[in-house]
Amino acid sequence: MQFFQLSLRSRVSFYVLSLIVLSALSGWAQSDSISYREVPKEEILAGSADNFKLFDESFYQNQLFLLGESHGVQKPQEVDFELLKHLNQKAGVRYYIAEVDATKAYYMNQYLKTSDDATLRKVFRSWVENKAQWANNDFFRKIQRIRALNQTLPANRQIQFVGIDRIHDNKLVAEHLTQLIQGKKLPKASQPLADSLMQRLGRPMADSLVTEPALAWLADWEVNRATYQKVFGQDAKTLHHLLTNIGYLKTIKSREKTIFTNFKTILPDLNNEKLYGFWGYFHVLQNPPLQSAKPFACLVKESDLYLHDKVVSITFSYLDSYSMVPTAYLPPFWQDKGKTYTRLDKFNQDSELMHTEGIDAMRAATRPNSLTLFALDRPGSFARKTPIRIKYAPYMPKTQQMQFDPAHPTTDYFQYVILVRNSDMTEPMEP
Repeated sequence: MQFFQLSLRSRVSFYVLSLIVLSALSGWAQSDSISYREVPKEEILAGSADNFKLFDESFYQNQLFLLGESHGVQKPQEVDFELLKHLNQKAGVRYYIAEVDATKAYYMNQYLKTSDDATLRKVFRSWVENKAQWANNDFFRKIQRIRALNQTLPANRQIQFVGIDRIHDNKLVAEHLTQLIQGKKLPKASQPLADSLMQRLGRPMADSLVTEPALAWLADWEVNRATYQKVFGQDAKTLHHLLTNIGYLKTIKSREKTIFTNFKTILPDLNNEKLYGFWGYFHVLQNPPLQSAKPFACLVKESDLYLHDKVVSITFSYLDSYSMVPTAYLPPFWQDKGKTYTRLDKFNQDSELMHTEGIDAMRAATRPNSLTLFALDRPGSFARKTPIRIKYAPYMPKTQQMQFDPAHPTTDYFQYVILVRNSDMTEPMEP
């Protein structure tokens, strides 16, 4: 049920992938003894008011609901909206804990208030420039749908984004910072620090150099806290949080620890309400894969936060589906020549790169062109005692494999899975 995805932030070796593909040509298989006969299931239909009847009362007693996708596949974007709408109606969820930084979340929320597409395009600008998988029109249109949903809701139920990720876009942070300090008479020591910080955020520069004026500014803030509070009023907390996150680029090296630290910081402001987040697959795992950092959900589960024992994770598996993958990161024989992104079908659960135990049984239990939710945590389910087992193609680098502890059953990592069949890739957002 785990979806393997190559790290697309570093270029994949042409020669390693050549070996993988060549080794796969002879074919290989894995015995598959898992049965889904005892696992309750439900087909999800986009736009249906009857979705998610499979969730029982214990599901809604959770405080943090996490949905984990593999970026670049289209249908999970639909499920995200459907689940968000359902949780808003059924459990009053209005805080969307997003895989974006606080600045991108700010501009997303501005769009929700104003419907100005130009504001929303600021959020996507760096993703388009960097040819990231987030630069897709399905994501953009989903945010438009969330705004349309908000227009039907009372003010106290309207959805808003909460960004807790590491900073994604230095230039947009500079724009946000400019907006926060505009028209303010800065304390004497902070004006040159602000000028220096703006310049550094606008240039390609090592994080350690970008953070210097931000950390110095925070040091002055500690000495003159009352002055900053008076000058910035209700924006003081926002500005301090922004400077703190710039500082994290140097002081917290781990992305997962940055995400968790931000979550822990903002949690008191969210009124003990139920929360929902749509994240990459790894982040929602409640136990770490072998030889891996601890994912965000795992850090929450192991914490002393009030909701640590009230987290539920839902992940996706894929069959006959396509991913939107930056072409430059792929070997020539997989590339869609002349296109920024390639429509790639190599990362399904039964591909030549990997085979996840149970995927054949999932296929047999579902229909083509469907989205099927399975409740893995119910009595009688194999997932309560069977670990996640994946067979990778020969010569697959160990660094590109995600292995799971055989001492932990599947439900120690996530409690529900949605099988996606025959999804296209997300639609690229071109410059």
